[in-house]
Amino acid sequence: MTNTEIKHLLKKENILMWQVARVLEIHETTFGKWFRDPLTKEQQMQVLSAVEEIKLNRIKQQKYE
Repeated sequence: MTNTEIKHLLKKENILMWQVARVLEIHETTFGKWFRDPLTKEQQMQVLSAVEEIKLNRIKQQKYE
């Protein structure tokens, strides 16, 4: 998955980069710097995992509202 595809996924899911950075426990500036070069497979997996975690947390929140 390319950096552009990941950015499109974030936009489609309405997830902000700082939210992913928070889940990854890194500074949002650091996360932004990741996108200067193609992400490694490990970084891609971390980002996709964080996206899934954010989506699951949203579903859980909706249940309690």
